Amino acid sequence: MRRHDSCPALCRKGVGDTVLLLKLTIVPLALLALGLVERRHGPRLAGWLAGIPVVAGPLLVFVTLSHGAAFGAHAALGAWFGIVPWLGFANTYSLTARWWHWTACALAASLVWLALAYAMVLAQDGPAWLEVLPLIAYLGAVLAYPRHAPAQTRHVGSWMTLPARMAAGAGLTLAITQFSGSLGPLWSGTLTVFPVMGSIIAISNHIQYGRHAVEEVLAGMSMGLSSVGTFSFTLHTLLAHWHPLPAFALALAAGSSAHAATFLLVRRMRKPAAQAIS
Repeated sequence: MRRHDSCPALCRKGVGDTVLLLKLTIVPLALLALGLVERRHGPRLAGWLAGIPVVAGPLLVFVTLSHGAAFGAHAALGAWFGIVPWLGFANTYSLTARWWHWTACALAASLVWLALAYAMVLAQDGPAWLEVLPLIAYLGAVLAYPRHAPAQTRHVGSWMTLPARMAAGAGLTLAITQFSGSLGPLWSGTLTVFPVMGSIIAISNHIQYGRHAVEEVLAGMSMGLSSVGTFSFTLHTLLAHWHPLPAFALALAAGSSAHAATFLLVRRMRKPAAQAIS
């Protein structure tokens, strides 16, 4: 009888260990890959690739596994609204990087994120038409996307910055997932779009390469947010009615399609700038 009673506990322990391992590896490995892309192709492409929901996706999976599909559906809506404070963070950091030290930029951008995140949590309890706010914010970011050609300077920074990025990413992921349950689904979802990679990559680029690299990487990330937004909104719509596995699979496919579409848009927007330079 004792053997039967111990199996569920052992299974839960095994699942918990696996989830912890994923938390400690997915985001850090993604940051490593983006760092390698950045060194070879520049910060704008690396920033655009960072728009793939490599942070929000796993975090929403962890939240859903821990608290159920209904909680996950509400958290996915929070992630959709979380696009607004993310864009506020990116634009604030990019603007202040022209004059300020990276510590002041990070502080100002974080305060803007916190204020907008609080406003978006309140908006989630408002009328349904407020769900259009993230789309409006994203379209505004697309219109503000830099038209100049990306810098041709090859970014060859210290390899020691990559482990630092990975360690910071693991720490932030653990912190967010640790406190998500006690914060409820709205704040939990909003925190899944907290600029984990955005802040780490922006700060490291600011320190190593200066404000122009910050502008490029954050512009690329803002464009890539279409993937996170499409993924989150699709998941919110499906998770309340579908089994989590097909809901997550279809949401990932929708987000990937949206991300591919922004790549074509970026290429079209860069052609006029390239022709003007030539």
